[in-house]
Amino acid sequence: MDLTQLNQAEEHLRRAREDMPVAAQLLHAVADLLSGTEPEQPVTNRTAGLAFTYAGLAVLAPYPQAVRDAALDRALATLPEARPAETGGEWAIRLRAAARSVR
Repeated sequence: MDLTQLNQAEEHLRRAREDMPVAAQLLHAVADLLSGTEPEQPVTNRTAGLAFTYAGLAVLAPYPQAVRDAALDRALATLPEARPAETGGEWAIRLRAAARSVR
């Protein structure tokens, strides 16, 4: 796959995510961070917290406070609990599945 194809694929993914509820966008952004940085490492409270913080800054920043609060509440309501010794990559798969159920 050349760079042009990769850029086109990323653009299609970005556009598809724009049509998702903000809470689903947040869960996908968290999953992207967890699966993109040492996905073989176990998820800890620290790594999950950092992923949510950075994803929240990226996804929620353009929205008014009321939208940010509602999106965060909805994302947390569908958030699957990390299993013991579950890796970031494994949890990312379950986060993306949870994002599909957000309305």
